[in-house]
Amino acid sequence: MTKIATVRQFGKYETIGPVRLPLLLVNGEVGQFSIWYFSFPKGKYAVLLKGNMLQDKKALVRIESICIWAHLFNSQYCDCDWQLQEAKRRIHEARRGMIIFALDEHGKSVGLRNHFIVYAEGQRRKKELVVDAYKALGLNEDYRKNYQDVADILLHFGIKDIRLMTNNPQRTKLLRKAGIRIKRVALEIPLNSYNKEEMIIKKTKLGHLLTLRKK
Repeated sequence: MTKIATVRQFGKYETIGPVRLPLLLVNGEVGQFSIWYFSFPKGKYAVLLKGNMLQDKKALVRIESICIWAHLFNSQYCDCDWQLQEAKRRIHEARRGMIIFALDEHGKSVGLRNHFIVYAEGQRRKKELVVDAYKALGLNEDYRKNYQDVADILLHFGIKDIRLMTNNPQRTKLLRKAGIRIKRVALEIPLNSYNKEEMIIKKTKLGHLLTLRKK
């Protein structure tokens, strides 16, 4: 079998890359990034990287879970795509940073089919949106309880200290548990008539660190 030089095995995970990509940013600029594929027994990830992370003791990092509504169709109900685009912009401006994109974690790992059901049933019942819809359907609101894969990706690049762009204290807690030292950096979408309901629920029911500021 022909050996493929860009595919490498590292114990429990596999990497493919890098692939250099010019990416369009929200401010209209084009930024040069590289992207890697990481495959673990229970998860697959795309890792977007800019610059030499080792040159910055606490480089910017964003952990993003796939959201078909926002990332594919640009839904305005949630902050998923806004956070991804803003993280890319900040990393480009800082000249180094990383986005770890979890490719299997639809709806906070509820699965693609259940993610559809949560939205469809939540809207049908009207009063059961986001957290309430999950609970009404007998689902956990967030199945992401283990960040060891993410920690292993960071360690693969020699990174133990990061500035994590997140509003979710649970994510910070779990990543620290996996051995990563973190300084949290807020990544909050401006409030508008479309995302207001979900942002309020994230703050009041999930404990996200939000100010709920408007545009």
